Amino acid sequence: MELVFVLVEPARPENVGAAARALKTMGFSKLRLVNSCDLRREARWVAHESVELLDQAQHYPTLAEALTDVDFSIASTARRRLDHDDYLTPGECRKAIAGKGTSVTRVAMVFGRESSGLTGAELALCDSATSIPIAVPQPSLNLAQAVMLYAWELSALRHPTPVTSSPGNALPHIRETMNHTLARLGVSSEENLHRWANEALARFDERDLGMLMTLLKRL
Repeated sequence: MELVFVLVEPARPENVGAAARALKTMGFSKLRLVNSCDLRREARWVAHESVELLDQAQHYPTLAEALTDVDFSIASTARRRLDHDDYLTPGECRKAIAGKGTSVTRVAMVFGRESSGLTGAELALCDSATSIPIAVPQPSLNLAQAVMLYAWELSALRHPTPVTSSPGNALPHIRETMNHTLARLGVSSEENLHRWANEALARFDERDLGMLMTLLKRL
């Protein structure tokens, strides 16, 4: 399993540099940037011996394109919106990712803009959402601080595991089959049931996913 960190339209090069430094200290190396600011000297100075993450970062014009090869994505947001009903804590993110086992090959943690976070449309692109419990609403965590917190929480998952799952048991295939079944049952993608079913997959482990796939085949 490969874990990538996606920063959407970061405006301050210092934050990107600090995020790269945080990732390296926790053993991660995969950074994706969506419509990023210019990574000037400030970013490289703050990165401090982590500039290779900046040099090797993959750049994308949109979040949708950054997630095309991702099997499971979690959006980090400070503000809870109707795009998701079930928000994971950082610790629950680790458990949710670990539980997927070999049903996923690439997982993405997605972080939004410093000023406004992720849009509703961008949140909807992700499979699940997470929010950091804080004592007071303001000041909120800095972008690099949020990246550091999740990188530390997920550091136990950084060791890659061999991918042995078959396409029939992979999470994207199960999600596609479930949504196709819901459509055949007359459940539109705008209904709450459709959203709840898709959000439930975030908490399912391999055993749960196997049970669901068996049930969908019977249906």
